[in-house]
This record gives sequence, C-alpha cells and structure tokens, in this order.
Amino acid sequence: MNKKKPARWKRFLKRIYFFFPVRLLVGYLKTNHLILLSWLIPFMIILNGLGIRFGLPSLFLTPEYMGKINGFAFLFLGLVTGSFIMAFHISSYVVMAHRYPFIATVSKPFYIYSLNNSAIPVAYLLIYLYESFRFQTGYEMIPPLHVVMNLTAFLTGILLFVYFSFGFFYFLVRVWPRIVIAEHSKLSKKKWLRWLVQISEKDKQKKMEEAPKENKGPSKVEWYISGISSISRSRDFSHFDRSYLTKIFHQQHRNALFYVLLILTFIIIRGLIKDQPQLILPAGASLLLLFTLILLIISLFYIVFRQWTFVAVLVLLFAGNFVSPFTINSYNNNAYGLNYSNKKATINPLSHGNFQIDSLNTVKILNRWAKKNVMPSDKKPKMVIICASGGGMKLAMWTYYSLAYADSLTQGRLLRHTELFTGASGGMLGDAFLRELYLEKQEGKIKKLLSKKYISEITTDILNPVFYSFSMSDWFFRLQHFRYNGHRYYKDRAYMFEQTLNRNLGPILDKPLIAYRKEEESAKIPMLILTPTIITTGSRMIISPVDVSYLTKDPYNKVLKNVEFRYNYHAFGADSLRFLSAIRMNASFPYVSPIVALPGKPRLTLFDAGLNDDYGYLTAYAFAMEFKNWILQHTGGLIIINVDENDYISYGKAARFPSRILKPLGVLFTDWLSIQENNYLPVVASLKKTLNGKFDFINFRFGSVNKRVSLSWHLTKRDKQILKQAIYLPPNQKELQRLRQLLK
Repeated sequence: MNKKKPARWKRFLKRIYFFFPVRLLVGYLKTNHLILLSWLIPFMIILNGLGIRFGLPSLFLTPEYMGKINGFAFLFLGLVTGSFIMAFHISSYVVMAHRYPFIATVSKPFYIYSLNNSAIPVAYLLIYLYESFRFQTGYEMIPPLHVVMNLTAFLTGILLFVYFSFGFFYFLVRVWPRIVIAEHSKLSKKKWLRWLVQISEKDKQKKMEEAPKENKGPSKVEWYISGISSISRSRDFSHFDRSYLTKIFHQQHRNALFYVLLILTFIIIRGLIKDQPQLILPAGASLLLLFTLILLIISLFYIVFRQWTFVAVLVLLFAGNFVSPFTINSYNNNAYGLNYSNKKATINPLSHGNFQIDSLNTVKILNRWAKKNVMPSDKKPKMVIICASGGGMKLAMWTYYSLAYADSLTQGRLLRHTELFTGASGGMLGDAFLRELYLEKQEGKIKKLLSKKYISEITTDILNPVFYSFSMSDWFFRLQHFRYNGHRYYKDRAYMFEQTLNRNLGPILDKPLIAYRKEEESAKIPMLILTPTIITTGSRMIISPVDVSYLTKDPYNKVLKNVEFRYNYHAFGADSLRFLSAIRMNASFPYVSPIVALPGKPRLTLFDAGLNDDYGYLTAYAFAMEFKNWILQHTGGLIIINVDENDYISYGKAARFPSRILKPLGVLFTDWLSIQENNYLPVVASLKKTLNGKFDFINFRFGSVNKRVSLSWHLTKRDKQILKQAIYLPPNQKELQRLRQLLK
C-alpha cells in the first residue's frame, strides 16, 4: 500500500512535467532567455521593483489619456498589452514550435500553441489587476466602482486585440496564400529577394534537422490545453511527412514577418503624430508598444542568426551606432532659438565678459531693489535669495505653492524682497512660473498668485507625451521638423516637453531670454539664473538675460570656473534662446529629455543643473560673496530660503544582497543629492560669519518616510495631497513665522 502512493505521485508529477505549458516554461529557462527576459521589465514595473523613484509604475497602473485617468486610457493600454502578449506568442512560436511537432497535427496550430503559452501572460494580468486596483484606490483615490470599470476597459482592450490578431493570422493562412501563390515563383527569381528566399530555405532545413522524429526526449509532450476548459492527449506524429510539418511552421514564420511589418508601420504612423493631444497614447502603452516591436524583431533575428541572436543584436547595435546618422551616441537635442547653420563657427569657453563692468551694472539693479524696498524708521530691508532644489514636477509644484503661500502670508513682502532665484530642474520651473505670475500681477493682469487654477496648471502631466515621443520615434528615427525664430529643428521628446509645458501653463513662459532683461534690470522682478551642467568639464553654463560674468570665476580669485552663455554665444543668437528651452536645459532629466548640444566648436553639451549644484547653493554663495559689501551696507541682512524635500536618513537599515551589489553604482543616483547638500551647506553657512551675523537660513520642506513623492514629471492625486498638506506641517509653519518676523 505504501509503495502504490509514491507510484501515484510519481505518475502525477510525470504528467505535470510533460504537460505542454510546463514544457514551454522549461524551454524558456533552458535556452530561450531573451524571450523570457522580455517580461522582466513589465513585471518589475507593476510590482514596484523598477522606476518607483521616478513614478514609472503609475504610468502602467494608472494610465492617463488627455490628462485624465479614465476608461479610454485603460482601453488603449489594454490594446497595447494585447499586442505585447501576441508578440510574445509569435516570438515563442518562431523560436520553439518546431521542437514540438505534435502541434502541427491539430487544426489550429498557432491558436493551440498560444493557449498553452499563456502561463506568463495570465500571471502578469492577475498581478496587474490586483496592483492597479490597489494603486487606483490608494494613490489616485478613485471609487472602487470606477476602478472596476477601468479594469474592465483594460481587459476589453486585450480581448479586442487578441481577436484581431487571430483574425489577421486566419486571413494570412486561409486567404493570403491564394493571392500570392501565383507570384511566389516570380518574386523568388528577383535578385533583390533571392537572399531572403535563401535565408528562408536554410531556416526550413535547419528546423527539419532539429525537430524530433518521435514524441520522446526533451521535447516530449503528453497533454496539452485544447480549449478554454479542456485538456487533450497529444497525437503521435511519427507517421507524418517531415516536409509537411516543416511547411506548417514555415508558414507561421512568414506570417510573423507580415505581423512585424504591420506593427512597425503603425508605430511609424503614430510617431508622426505629435501635435494632437487626443491622438497621443498613454505613456505605459507607448513603452509596451516599443517592447512589442523589439520582441518581434528579436524573433526575426532568430530566423537568421539562431543561437547567435543575442551576440548579433549587440553587434548590430554597436555597428549601427557608428554608421547611422541618428546614432544614440550623437543624439543630442538643440536649444530652440539658436542658430546652428554655421557648422564651422568657434567659441572660446575660456573667454569672459568684463567682471568689473558687469558687477557695477548689477549693483545698479541692487540699488533699484533697495529703492523699491524702503523701510520705515531708517530700517534696512532684508534681501532674499531663493534656492529651489531639482526634483521634477513635485518640486515644481512645491516651489510654486510654498513660495506663493509664504508671499500671501507676508502680504507680498517675500517676492518684493527677493533678489535672486537659483536652483535646478523642477524647482526652477516653479520659480519661473511664480515669477511670471508676479509680473502679471504687477501689470494688473491677475489679482493673486495662489489659486487652484495655477496649482492645476503646474501639476498637469508632462510625462505621457514625452514618453510617447520617445517610444514611437526618438529611439530610431526623427522625421518631422518645425521652425522657431526662423531656424529649423527636429520634433522629438524635447519638443514635446516644451509644447506640453507651454500648453499646460499657457504661453506665459514662451518668450525669448532677452524678454526678461528690462524687467530684471529695473528690479521689477527678481533675477533668475539657470545653471545647467557642462558635460566633460562638470562646470556650469550661466544663463541670465543680464550680464553676470562675475559668476564664471571663483569667488576668491579670477580663475575661470564656468561659462557665461550670452557672452560666448552672442554670435549664435543667444538673446533669442527660447526661455522654455533654457528651463529644459536646466532640467535635462535622463531619458525624459535628451542632453542639449550647443552650436559652435568645441561643441558643448549640457545636462541637468542638479548634476553639479542641485540646490543652487554655489550660485547663491558666489552672488553673495560678490556683493557682500553692498549687502552689509544697504540691507538688514541676507535670507536664503531653501525649498526642498525632507532627507530620509537611516543608519540602522540593513542592506539586502542586491543592494550591496548595486550600491556602488546606485550611490551616483540615490545619494548624490545628499552628498551635494553635505558638501555645499557648510559653505553657505559660512556666510553668517562673512556677513557679520546678518544671515538667516529658512527651510521649506515636504514629505516623510511614509509620504514619499516620486521624482517624475507626473503626480498622482495622493502626491498632490501630500504637497498641499505639507505647508501646514509644524516645521514649515515655524519657518513661515520666522520669515514673517524677519520681513517685518
């Protein structure tokens, strides 16, 4: 009796092992890793294992269409998810089906194969439904009933595309051969197609050699799923003609080629549509469509290169990078408004303007600022410098919201006392937006700086259109152009970034750089200095509508450290630089917007300001040191306001095994900002001694360990709620009261 039980278990396990879905999973694990790895990124994203700091999971779990999370967004994501699932089935069929010849004995080989190959897609969908439901209700605060409707739309999109795909293959199998059979012999004689026919024949011959002759060995299958709710025993195929079996598989390979061409054509057409928001896919759908194309191309590569596919892909990527005119290596974007037509023109990064003249002209601006801030009883006004940290949309909103709130609380004194805005990335976008509203308020165009309308504008999604452009066209071709200031530029994700930002905020920032010169010189608005990082040197490109060459040198001597944009690029139309492009250059976030290559030789390329000075401390310190005597003589002291996110310091947290391996590399991304603050803050604090104690440091910060906000150009409703509530936190309220007293 005891011997029978192990025998039954052995037979049961044997049946499971020779069950077709299990055999396919084993096949992926043993030999077809590329196809299996194609699911790794989608799985990691929806499980919050990849890109959580950058908000990537939200693009998949809560897709947006036309700036809203609705059924249409989920329907589009479902359609593209269906395309990715079908690409997985096609790739697997091309690579592995010939190893299981019994499949050719059924009436619908590809359909049955796909049914048995659905273990991974089904697992993905089940996890997605759970995670999306949790994310929608928890982070976007959508009612459960609406969440169910969204997920129903998602599943509907998948079913629609799957049925379309099987219909497409039915057409190719049943109708297409009747159309092309008469032309096949003619086409095969053409020289330009002869090589394709030869590859096809070699692939057919190789598969005949690899296909097992009997249902034995590593490819043995005893049972397979024959329907949605039925299982059948596999048929013997040893009596079938080998050429017949090979013909069945070869036909599916040809059908896969037509399917790839169809998807590629769709991507090219979609890539040409950039200026119609209603035709832009959600970002998650765009990325999945890119993965779909890559997966299909890999399956075609397998037909040609077989076991050498992985090596061939790497070689072609490196070779294409040197041959193609649109290589990854040379793919830099332009700064709109500048003249790139003179390819031979040169610049001298070591040259600079007149330090003394520029400094004296800035003193005139400071004198006008002092005249605007005359205090009663001979009291001297406090000067304010605002340092806004980089951090995507979360810092754009927090900078605008916290400063507008503080200005309202101080009855307008904050911005009137502010002389300089500096910082990086999203923080400077918030500064620029607030400053423009401040200008419009002075001109009588608006009544107040803080309103729900402006909060909505500064937090409207930018990431979806940008990733749409990246996925649909930027990574392999750029075809469309546009003209700005009489010059011609490519339409790509940088263009989409600026156009979307311009559409979200209204055209208030769509000006040339020089448009702010008069307002800054008259002290009507604070100065705003952008400082993107120069790649290869690590120095800063100083961008300002007024001459500030004194910021290019070391504060203690005249050794040149940085480059002044307007002085060095005057011949290329520096004054005509689009201000939105200047903001984009200051926020060139990896993969979101490409690095910017300036005209002239040597060609300088610019990256996010946060790489060098994320907090703007270096610019603020250099400015304060340059005018320390004026500050001591004409002001009641200097206030630096730091707008930032809370630090998350934990010395006791144990590092897991993957973290210990990846930490040396990850420190460049996760700890770089903390390293900057630890290095630069003591330098800024030294101003207290330099200014004889007339120095105050104010912090406006948000977030906590349990209330993190993703570093992204997209915010969830929960993120926005955290940012709005942060101003009422005790530390911020305490700092607001300090600021109020200092500015009295």
